Amino acid sequence: MRSHPQARVMPDVEWLVERAESLGAEFAEVRWQRVESTRLVVVDGTLRELNTGVREGFGIRAFVGGAWGFSTVHGGDESAAMRAVEEAVRLASAASKLKSESFKMGGEPSSGTWETRARMDPREVDISRKIDFTMELNDSARAVDQRVKNVNAAYVDTVSEERIANTLGTRVSQEIVRTRAAVQIFAHEAGTTERAFESVGGLGGFEMVQTDKALAMGEEAARRAVDLLSAKSAPAGPFKAILDPKLAGVFIHEAFGHACEADEVLAKMSILEGRIGERVGREIVNVSDDPTLPGLYGSYAFDSEGSRARKKHLVREGVLTSFMHNLETASRMGTVSTGNGRATDYSHPPIVRMSNTFIEPGDWGVEEMFAEVRDGIYAAGSLYGYTDPAKGEFVFKAEGGWRIKNGERVERLREVAITGTILEILHNISAVGRDLQYDPGHCGKFGQWVPVTTGSPHILVERVVFGGMR
Repeated sequence: MRSHPQARVMPDVEWLVERAESLGAEFAEVRWQRVESTRLVVVDGTLRELNTGVREGFGIRAFVGGAWGFSTVHGGDESAAMRAVEEAVRLASAASKLKSESFKMGGEPSSGTWETRARMDPREVDISRKIDFTMELNDSARAVDQRVKNVNAAYVDTVSEERIANTLGTRVSQEIVRTRAAVQIFAHEAGTTERAFESVGGLGGFEMVQTDKALAMGEEAARRAVDLLSAKSAPAGPFKAILDPKLAGVFIHEAFGHACEADEVLAKMSILEGRIGERVGREIVNVSDDPTLPGLYGSYAFDSEGSRARKKHLVREGVLTSFMHNLETASRMGTVSTGNGRATDYSHPPIVRMSNTFIEPGDWGVEEMFAEVRDGIYAAGSLYGYTDPAKGEFVFKAEGGWRIKNGERVERLREVAITGTILEILHNISAVGRDLQYDPGHCGKFGQWVPVTTGSPHILVERVVFGGMR
């Protein structure tokens, strides 16, 4: 991408790693990062939030005797970073006296430089243009219908420069540009309130929100929210069901993906513990996590530990084949990092996180799936949910849906919720569509938030328990 006048030469972090090693660190990692960002929120036509800024600093980890020390420096002062190195080693040494488990940190070194190819560098787009775009989302949504009562529209962009070095020999640098916009609509009539949500975004600059889909998403979400006002409450009980790509994507991320994170497995908080090589779904089910996909919001070339990104097949033909790892979990489980060590920023230590997690496409058409349903429910969109990876249980609230009779959509539904266990659903998937779709978002874990992508085609499930209102 084009150079920016405020961009600076990345500092030399290798000597800091060497200093940590000389002080007795068995493993050490230094991550320097500089982030420029813009965030703005428009609520009902009023600009409620407008933040732009630059943050820079070092995140330093030292490992001694099975224990970690982590120290942060805000700013680019390398002498302060040196003192932080010494502090991280001291912390690790002190903590090691309390550790009962000991293991050796290992891994494969990475090297290289990578940068996002953004056509419209967000740092070169005037803030007024970003405000105008977000205001237009608000205006287009409110113009749909007078029953649209509340509109929340948001825009965010980040440009992150980072350099990572560790004692394994890793020496990487990258620049990642991400842009995303989202809108949430509330429609109200006669004591009933319904909502709809839409977002766009990915790896790239302001061009990510200049597509036809981005410019129309306020109107699209508003129409769905208004349509739901006249919908009937969903029936409760078990039904044959079709889940749309949004709901199925959130389902596979929240209910299954978190259970595949190796730190959850080691903490005995995953229903998938000890099941590598076992069948967890039908043969037509394939699930992947892939940060190398071009342009997606959760993509990157190197993770926050400097490990090279790569695709992981979590489930192949219904069989659990892999967990997601960072350097620590890989060392403890005798394997290699899968490039899933991620941190919110330099002031947080990397933990195991997903990137772009999705159900691989199959060969069914959507209408072919509908033809298979004599009496069932089509559940679409996702509002919120609850999952318990240890028990494999979940509850998700869909945005809405349709009652299906003899293959036809016959009744619009609201208050659509699904519940059950992840393995039961995976074993009951009888058809997977070929229409794979992705949605950008943010995932929270242990107080850290990272950009991710959920994805899936339509899926047909033989039995889903719905928690409707009738």
